Amino acid sequence: MNSNQMKRSTSDVICCLAILLFLVSLTVQLGDIPAESATYPTVLIIVSYIMTGGLLVYRIAKYKTSEIYETYIKDQWKILVAYFVLVLAYLFLLDKIGYIFDTVLFGIVSLIMLKTKNKVVVVLLPVILTLVIYYVFSLFLSVILPRGSWISLNL
Repeated sequence: MNSNQMKRSTSDVICCLAILLFLVSLTVQLGDIPAESATYPTVLIIVSYIMTGGLLVYRIAKYKTSEIYETYIKDQWKILVAYFVLVLAYLFLLDKIGYIFDTVLFGIVSLIMLKTKNKVVVVLLPVILTLVIYYVFSLFLSVILPRGSWISLNL
C-alpha cells in the first residue's frame, strides 16, 4: 500500500468513525419518535450501520495487511482522537448554535483536518451540502432540524 492509498484509508476510517458516532446519536433519539413513524428511520439507521461498519472493517483490514501499518497508524492516532473530539463538539453544539451553522463549521473543519487543498471546496462544499440537506429535510420530509440561537450562545 503506497502513501496515497494509506492517506485515503485514514480518511475513510475517520469518516466511518464520525458517521458511526452520528448514527449512535440518532439511535439514542429513536425512542422519541412515535412507534408508527419509527420504521423508516430505523431501517435507514440499520442500513447505515451495516454499510459504514463494512467500510470500516475493510479499511482496517487494508491497514493490517500493509507493511507500513505499525509506524503510520501511530502517527494517525492523534488525528483520529482529534476528529473524535470534533464530532463530540459537533453533537454538543448542534442544539446550541443550530444545524446550519454547526454543520457548515463541522464540514469546514473536517475538510481542513483531512488536508483538502482546494480552498473553494473547503468553503463551498459544506455550505452547499448543508443547505441542500436542510431544505430536503425541512421542506420535503417535514423534519424540524435544530435551530439553536444565532444571536446568543447560552452554553
